[in-house]
Amino acid sequence: MSKKDTVNKILKIPVYILSPIIILLIILVYPIINIRFSLQPSERIGEIATQMEIYLSERKFFKNKKFLDIFILTDVISNETYLNLLKQKIFFIPNFITYPIYKIIKLLSYKFSFLKRFILYTKYQDKDFTIFRTQPNLIPDENFIKKGDNFLKDLGIPKDAKIICLIVRDQEYLKKKFPDRNYDYHNHRNCNIQNFKEAIKIATDNGYYVFRMGEVVESKLKINDNKYIDYSSHYRTDFLDIYLAYKCTFVVTTSTGWDNVPAFTFRKPVVFTNCAPIGDLLTYSPDFLFCFKLYFDTKKNRILNLEEISKTSLSYGFNANHYKESNIELLENKPEEIKELVLEMINRLNNNIKYSESDEKIQIKFWEKYVSFFNLNNIENHKNTNLNPFICASQRLYKGKIISRIGNSFLNKYKDLFI
Repeated sequence: MSKKDTVNKILKIPVYILSPIIILLIILVYPIINIRFSLQPSERIGEIATQMEIYLSERKFFKNKKFLDIFILTDVISNETYLNLLKQKIFFIPNFITYPIYKIIKLLSYKFSFLKRFILYTKYQDKDFTIFRTQPNLIPDENFIKKGDNFLKDLGIPKDAKIICLIVRDQEYLKKKFPDRNYDYHNHRNCNIQNFKEAIKIATDNGYYVFRMGEVVESKLKINDNKYIDYSSHYRTDFLDIYLAYKCTFVVTTSTGWDNVPAFTFRKPVVFTNCAPIGDLLTYSPDFLFCFKLYFDTKKNRILNLEEISKTSLSYGFNANHYKESNIELLENKPEEIKELVLEMINRLNNNIKYSESDEKIQIKFWEKYVSFFNLNNIENHKNTNLNPFICASQRLYKGKIISRIGNSFLNKYKDLFI
C-alpha cells in the first residue's frame, strides 16, 4: 500500500465515527432539499465523461433544482484537465470526507430502502437524448484555448486547421495502467493500427491533419506525411488530450473510452469503426457513422447474417472468451472499408454527399431489422447472453427511429447479410 493510500485511510477514520450524526442531519433536511452522494469512476475517462455529460445535460434539460448532489472521485484520476473543467459545474468534496458517508448510506440502503434516495447513480445511457438536444456543458476558457492553439502553432499547424483525432484500441494501455488486473476479456475490441493507413492518406489528401491519439500504444505507425502527427509517442499530455477533443473536426475510433470526450462532452462527429458487439451501437447522434466487425463462424466457414447473430449469445458479447468458445471470429474492417467511411464523413461535413433513394431504402431497412433483432427495450429476452446492462443498452429510438447511420459503402457491400 502506498503512503498516499495509508494517509487516505487514516483520514477517513474520524469521518466513519461521525457518519451516523451526519446521516441523521441529511435525513432531517430532506423535506427541504435532497442531498445525494455519487461515486464516479474517475480512473476511466470514457466512463466519467459519458456519465457526467448525461447528468449535466439532464439537469439542464429537465431543470430539476430539488437536489444537492455531492460527487466523489475514486483514488485514481485518469485526466486532471478534464476534472478541472468538470469542477466548474460539479460539486466535489474530497474522497476521505465523503466516501465513508456514501459507503454507510449505501450499505444501510439495502435494508432501509428510504436511504436509497440519498444515493445518485449516474447513467451510461442517454435514453432521453439530452446530449443531442442540448449544447455542451463544459466550455474551455480563452486561456485554455490559447494554450492549445500555441501548441498547434509550434507544430506549424494553423489554429483554423481541420483536425481528425484517430484512436485505435489495443491492449497496451490497460496492461501498463493496471498491471495487477487481467483485461484479456476485452481483446475482441482490439484492432490493427496498420489498417488505418489508407484512411489517414485520404484524410490528409483532403487537407486534414491527423493526430494519432492514445496515452500508451502497442504498435507504432510510421507515415511519411507532415499532416500526420504521432501525438501519442511525442506530445501526449492530459491537457492536450482534452484540447484536441475540443478542437478537432471529427474523430475516427474503434470505441476506446477517450472518444466519449469529443463525442459527448464536445458533441463532435464520430466515425466508429470495428464496433463490437454489434448489438451495442451508440446511436445517439446524427453525426455518428458506423461500421462494425463481422461475425465469422469458423465451423460453418462463413460470415453470419444479422438475424443469425441475433440468435446467438454474442449479440451483446463483452467477453472475448465467449466468442472463442462459440467458434466466432470477429473480422476487422478492411483498410478500404475504413477509408470509405472516413471519406463519407469528410463529404458529409463538406455538404458534398447526396444519398440516392436506393441508399436511403437500404439504410432504413437495415435499422428496421436491427431494432427488431436487437431490441434493448425488451432486454429481458437476453437474460442468458452474459449481458452487462450498465455498459450496454445504448441503442435507442429518437422520435421512433434511429438517427445515426451505417457507412454507405459498407452497408451496400454487405447488404445481403443485413437486409
